[in-house]
Amino acid sequence: MTPVVVGGSSMIAQALRRHPTAVGWRYLSHIEALRDDAWTRQAACVINLAFDPRLKSESYQPDRDIDLRLARLLSDRRIPYLMASTRMAYGPADTDGRLAEDRPAAPINLYGQAKLAAEQAVVAVLGDRATILRLSNIFDRSEALGERRSFFAMALRRLRAENQIAFDMSPFVERDFLPADLLADWLVRIAEQPVPGLFNLGAGFAVPTGRIAQWLIAGYGQGGLCITDFREHDGFWLNMAKSRRTWDLAPVTEDDVRSACMSIGAIARPVP
Repeated sequence: MTPVVVGGSSMIAQALRRHPTAVGWRYLSHIEALRDDAWTRQAACVINLAFDPRLKSESYQPDRDIDLRLARLLSDRRIPYLMASTRMAYGPADTDGRLAEDRPAAPINLYGQAKLAAEQAVVAVLGDRATILRLSNIFDRSEALGERRSFFAMALRRLRAENQIAFDMSPFVERDFLPADLLADWLVRIAEQPVPGLFNLGAGFAVPTGRIAQWLIAGYGQGGLCITDFREHDGFWLNMAKSRRTWDLAPVTEDDVRSACMSIGAIARPVP
């Protein structure tokens, strides 16, 4: 029996593939997973990292909900299901930025609304076999040259093209950023001992976005930061007390985030 990761080409799956414990897990695309259920016979648990991108720009539709379709596939099997959700399911944080699992969900964008609907649908089908993991801003070395629409990928594309990172918000806005390799460590532990319920996975603290830009530029070796708007926008951090208590997860430090940022900046340097 082995854990099965659906969304095997995703950024988080790439980090898992590098992990010495998870390298031997089974990785499937959502198309492969939904086409034939034979793989479920040897599945110790299922971690879904796949998501239909149309649900980021269009209203939620159950037939596009990969989590719901997988949950239905597993409905008559006693297989734990780990769903990768997002902190956007909470909606905006209060002025202190704190987001904890007991906070009422009030998402304001289509992505958050779709993930919340998917969470509820999965729990309705699987009950106590469902572990919902709301993630903070996850980043990985693969973003250095990638085409994602994430904070990191957009910043690095601009740095490579124009030798600067441009912000349309205040550099003092603080957000929770977690390196994907640390998340992979945690997912290995959670897969070994799944616990039902809703849990946060993030650094557990916020870092000013301007500091993130500074570390990326330092790793890159040159460049500047351009601020086009000083609006305060979308600051948050995930309270990690429940998750750490449940799985004894190792704490994250600011130096962990700094080192990962500088490594990614270095990877983004043009080849001489």
